[in-house]
Amino acid sequence: MKTSMITGALCLCSLSIFGQVGINTQSPAATLDVAARTTGISATTAEGLIAPRLTIADLNAKASAYGAAQAGALIYVTDAANGSPAGQTANINTVGYYFFDGTGWLKVTTGNAGSTGNSNDIYNGDGALTANRTVAMSDKTLAFSASPTGGTSHFTVDDTTLSVDALNNRVGVGTNVPAEKLHVENGNIFMHHDSPTLYFQSTTPTDASNPDNNNGSIVFYKGQNSTTEGMYIRHVNNPTGFTGGNQLQLGSIENGTYNSVMKISNRTQQILIDSPTFVSWFGAVYPKLVITSSVPNAAIQILDGTEGDNKVLTSDVSGKGSWKSLSGLTAPSTVYTWNNLDAGVLNYYQDSVSGPYTVGKTGWYQIQSNWEYDQDTNYNDSGMGHVWMQINTSANNWMDAIPNPSLMNQPVNDKTLVNKSWHSSILSGRMLYLTLNTNYFIHLSTAYVKKAGSQNFILNYVQ
Repeated sequence: MKTSMITGALCLCSLSIFGQVGINTQSPAATLDVAARTTGISATTAEGLIAPRLTIADLNAKASAYGAAQAGALIYVTDAANGSPAGQTANINTVGYYFFDGTGWLKVTTGNAGSTGNSNDIYNGDGALTANRTVAMSDKTLAFSASPTGGTSHFTVDDTTLSVDALNNRVGVGTNVPAEKLHVENGNIFMHHDSPTLYFQSTTPTDASNPDNNNGSIVFYKGQNSTTEGMYIRHVNNPTGFTGGNQLQLGSIENGTYNSVMKISNRTQQILIDSPTFVSWFGAVYPKLVITSSVPNAAIQILDGTEGDNKVLTSDVSGKGSWKSLSGLTAPSTVYTWNNLDAGVLNYYQDSVSGPYTVGKTGWYQIQSNWEYDQDTNYNDSGMGHVWMQINTSANNWMDAIPNPSLMNQPVNDKTLVNKSWHSSILSGRMLYLTLNTNYFIHLSTAYVKKAGSQNFILNYVQ
């Protein structure tokens, strides 16, 4: 039996004088040259070489048999799950061909490898793409799992273009040390959509954890003692015209009860409306604030500590507003009375000669005028009278004139009583000139008699 096997082997092998062995060939081209048999053999006869077939458990048991002398050994792992990868078998994770590099088993790579050696694959070393590559995922997924114990850059694109901090679950754009869930450094965020919306929503009904300890916030920090705007919101579409929707709208789309839609606190100037000088085609000067309410509720509420029932909003010379009692308007205090009118005098003047009244306090004043005529039956005596008030800085500088409505012609045998009043804001130190006169017809007539004691001017301080 042994003789037959040797004879069969000798028939298949050809030994050259150089120690080369050929199988199925008489001219071996290498130390061992195995040629396929393509003629004179059944089509069902298998061809090829089969390396020793072992499991990972077998290799773990034979670890002491492999050393530097066995470098280059080739095996085929048939089972990579019946043992634990460790030591020489640390890289065995699936079935397939492995070779021994003198210290451990490495998988024989398959496919179009871009690197020149197995130690240069993505798991064991750096490499460079030799051409464009595409990963066709179809219905599969590509996931990167990490369990870092330190560091901040566990997945990066060009260092700082995109960086993932898997330890703290943060993403950085323009930085490899992101400080928040999303950190954008030295750049802008551009949202482009039909109706782009940025949502802030708390996961619980309690206060969310953010720099302001509120349920949601947008914080603009420009550094300590910054003198420029802290927050700038603007609408830049159609910047040269006025046609369009609201430039900035604040409101709520939720149902149910709620408190303030917008609250501004903790600074002296709560809202400042400021814009470049611009006069529209209908004469209005911007800026402009319009508050409109379509329901019978208060459209505006101002709380500054001076509010109360039956009060009105007034301002001082610097424009600062405060609430004043309404009773001050209904019951003003008289600060000056001029009733030195003689019955026989047709024209009455209070000027720089007869003595103007100097206003002692800036504020709103009510001016009341009263005079009375008796008229005879002469139609030619019909006429009209006028009352003027001038607010001046000097006797010869009558800058502001507020005319009272005219006294029109009166019927025959009628006694005319005129009682007029109006309001004006007067600055402290201004001089007040009052004038009462009649027209040409009354000047020529002696039938008109001014009743003594009934002609007077009264100046009342309101607020």
